[in-house]
Amino acid sequence: MREGMVRIVVSACCVGAALAQSYVSPFAITLSPEIATWTSDFSSRQAVMTADSSPVPADWYNTAPASAAYGPLNPQLYSVANPINAGNQAAYDALRWDRGDAVASVAINSAPTGVDSSTFQRQRLMQAVSQLIGTHYQHLHLPDFNPWANGYQTQLSGGPDPVWPWSPVSNSATLHTTQGTSLANIYQGTYGTGMAGIDCTDTSAYIYNLALGIQLNSGTSTQVEFSSGSQPEPDNSPMATILDAEGSQITPTFFKSPNYGTATINAPGSLESSVFSYLEPGDLLYITGDPGGAISHVVIWLGEYGTNADGSPSSVPLVISSHDNTPAIFDVWGEDLNANGLPIDGDIAAHLPPPGVHILPITSNTWFYQNFAVASQIIPVPEPSTVLLLGLGGAGLALARLRRSRAKRLAPARAASDVSRMGKPRLGNESNPTTTR
Repeated sequence: MREGMVRIVVSACCVGAALAQSYVSPFAITLSPEIATWTSDFSSRQAVMTADSSPVPADWYNTAPASAAYGPLNPQLYSVANPINAGNQAAYDALRWDRGDAVASVAINSAPTGVDSSTFQRQRLMQAVSQLIGTHYQHLHLPDFNPWANGYQTQLSGGPDPVWPWSPVSNSATLHTTQGTSLANIYQGTYGTGMAGIDCTDTSAYIYNLALGIQLNSGTSTQVEFSSGSQPEPDNSPMATILDAEGSQITPTFFKSPNYGTATINAPGSLESSVFSYLEPGDLLYITGDPGGAISHVVIWLGEYGTNADGSPSSVPLVISSHDNTPAIFDVWGEDLNANGLPIDGDIAAHLPPPGVHILPITSNTWFYQNFAVASQIIPVPEPSTVLLLGLGGAGLALARLRRSRAKRLAPARAASDVSRMGKPRLGNESNPTTTR
């Protein structure tokens, strides 16, 4: 967070769909107080996403279920009148494999004077994903689509027709930790059936579309692809089909795991300097199902905006994940987990979020960390000014970017230190900082 800005907290326990269980997250997303103004266009953009889905809402539940198991497609929102042309037609066609049609001239807010574009874009992404916190995990493109609340039965329920195909999630009686320990699935009865929800890559495609008009594929096999083969391999490179709000193609920056494409898990301490120090809020981290295997999951890096529930800095990096606890990822880490990967206090319900969109740690004892393969940075990091570059020389550019990134990540910790030493944080000229939950 920039100095001089008062913090506002979007708490993981207070937004998104209401949870049937009593789980309360210890984490939050902390944004600037201007975020409501910066995202004042979200409601109108969400209305367009619904109205221009494929099929349109009037036909959502009239479409033959066999051809629409994942529900209506998320349309591609562009800010210009003619976003598709000969130069990007192939990319657009590739996106339409699992996305909806282009919708032109959709209004989108721009960064106000004095706010850099990167900060504005990343906080919009954070606000978009915070609105999904608590949404259930289901293999659906749009989170408000729910055939099982509109006259259909779950495919596996054994009930009478009509039946809507359901990709089973959360219906196993047993879960496993990252370490392979078995535990009872306490959420099977409530969440192991068809309901409204969204999965991991549909979450990332949804928030980039809503917040920035940036278009991604929404499947795990298509959101990130490879120069050869269908999974990370030591001699191939990640790639992606991405269009920005005007239809221009984006080439993201990728950061590979030290064990990219191999069957070796990432050892403790192997990612912090090689990958994490380069990441920015909103970057996408792709996880393999098995070490050396295909991509099966994506999480969203929260960076400086991922905090404790009271808005104070988190001592570990945090991500947003939509998954069904396979494997189970708890909201505690380190000494608070035993050798089997279970909370030492034995309270599974207090530390295991329900299947769905939640904030979680990415620490060395988690599947997220151990099976991380590659990260995609879609929003470019602002480069140092021309004057600074002249002073640094070309060889110093990478070092300047790394120092900038590390300094920003240290800022919250320094602020916390200021609180303990001086009784209040250093917030520029703010004499009365407030935190709103």
